[in-house]
Amino acid sequence: MASSVLPALASLPSTLSLDLPSLPLGQITEWLPVWVTPIYAIAVGLLLGAAASVVVYGVLALLSFLPPLGRIADSPRRGNILSLILGAVFAAGLCYLYVPLADTYSQTLILPLVAIGLVLGYAVIYGMWHRTRKEWGEMLTEGIVPYLLSIAGIFVLLGLAGSYFVAEPMTFVRSAAQVNLVGDGTRRLELTIPGADPSVGPDEAIFHPQQVDYDLASLSELTIETDKTVMIADAAEVQDFSRAPTRIDAGERLTFRYEDRDVPPLPGDPSLLHIQNRELDPATVVITTTSVPNIPQISQAVGIGIFVFLCVSGLVAFRQAAPRVWALALSTAKNEMAQTLYLILVAMGVIGVIIFSIYPFNTLGDDIRMFKDSSVTLIMVLAMVQAVWSAGTAVSEEIEGRTALTVLSKPVSRRSFLLGKYAGIVMTVAVMFVIIGAFLLVLMAYKPLYDARETSQAAPVWQVGFEEIMSTVPVLGLYFMQTMIIAAIAVALATRLPLLANLILCFVIYVIGNLTSPLVASAEGNNELVAFFGNLIAVVVPNLNVFNVQSALDSGNQVPWIYLAGAFNYLVCFAVAIWMLAMILFEDRDLA
Repeated sequence: MASSVLPALASLPSTLSLDLPSLPLGQITEWLPVWVTPIYAIAVGLLLGAAASVVVYGVLALLSFLPPLGRIADSPRRGNILSLILGAVFAAGLCYLYVPLADTYSQTLILPLVAIGLVLGYAVIYGMWHRTRKEWGEMLTEGIVPYLLSIAGIFVLLGLAGSYFVAEPMTFVRSAAQVNLVGDGTRRLELTIPGADPSVGPDEAIFHPQQVDYDLASLSELTIETDKTVMIADAAEVQDFSRAPTRIDAGERLTFRYEDRDVPPLPGDPSLLHIQNRELDPATVVITTTSVPNIPQISQAVGIGIFVFLCVSGLVAFRQAAPRVWALALSTAKNEMAQTLYLILVAMGVIGVIIFSIYPFNTLGDDIRMFKDSSVTLIMVLAMVQAVWSAGTAVSEEIEGRTALTVLSKPVSRRSFLLGKYAGIVMTVAVMFVIIGAFLLVLMAYKPLYDARETSQAAPVWQVGFEEIMSTVPVLGLYFMQTMIIAAIAVALATRLPLLANLILCFVIYVIGNLTSPLVASAEGNNELVAFFGNLIAVVVPNLNVFNVQSALDSGNQVPWIYLAGAFNYLVCFAVAIWMLAMILFEDRDLA
């Protein structure tokens, strides 16, 4: 994966300019909306997440004034028990709602949903704690939180500033309310229409009003089935019809799709719907509607908002439920982010992403793919270097310098020490991913415009840039998980090895981990000894191919979001195994 990054940097022409090409003034109204609209959509999602966090934790803060609720977490034992119970309830509810929707991959969602449920359980119990109400100012101004809030705030400001160039910006906000949080928006309505009067002919039969609620503007598909011949109109009397009624014969299935631009069979106002049964027996009319937002892309923006809310909940749960581990993590993150190396790596990442955005890869139309592949790989490599270096300075050097002995002389266990160090390293890496990733996403929205202008093509629609952004986000998530695995290995090895040995061994594990699948495949059909060693390596060394989606990027396929759930399962299982190994290595380590 890193092979696609280094040659590109080495082959840069000496005359390459980093200035983005200026656009003629007359083209600004054509090109700028295409660039800023994806950023505005993401800003809407960030604001929705922030608003949800303010509302939920504002309500919990008010509940903390009630003594029975505000004092629950005064006893850590009681707080943990109630948090686990409430978390189990949340987890069961989430699994009930979302696991059946995954069909073949339903089992993949169980562990992530259980983890989310537990986080929400702890966040609710400790969000009602009276101490949490008083410490919100500290939580939002300590550690990595100000950095993350600053990046999100700048993104929101860019989006709001660009809303002037967005066509109908409030449509994005209204579409957010139409997002289907559960299911695909399919709704089935069954109507019973009385039979016609035998004394009159079918044409004189009564048009019966129907109490049905729907929104044609948000319907992507509509299906009407009936067992009798019926007529659908928008009034009770013929002289009041604004259009010709729609006839549906018995056993016929009428389908309307918004993408076909057909005239819908139902009136735009649901209160005007009238149905006539042209037969003597009662008719059963089944209307199946599938609703999507007016702007379908807003669903992914709402997903970003949900992620923001979960991050806030994780902050509350972690800081308040595990204060000692949080203090160690906070101290580790502060120390590592203040190092010169960290600033150099972040600067290298930002400059590298900018260079890749304007570098001509000469791929005959696949420059966006190469830009994406090179950028995410560069971010991951830099983050891994930082993670291993941090493990050496935060664990190895503190053990050798007897600083760890001072920390452990306080009421801090060795388990909390390792967990705090690992959490602090992950926080440090997360900030790096967010900072460089923010530059990447902004440039990713501009890249289709840049390529179109360089090839003298028409300006693409804004949806192209947005889809490129949203196809990059899951890749960043997978590479962040891969970095977390390397960081866990580095922390475990740092309990026994110095920095240089740790760095070399982590590099070897990274290389072998990306070759695990080919090794196992090559062992098939060979002698038993070769097959044994191939399978042994696959068991001992993490299979980092789980997080490697370069083949999907090369083929232009988007990584499905559910794949991240499977990768999360592997991350949790391997991280637990590494943590147990780290405890074994650290338990009998002489710190004196």
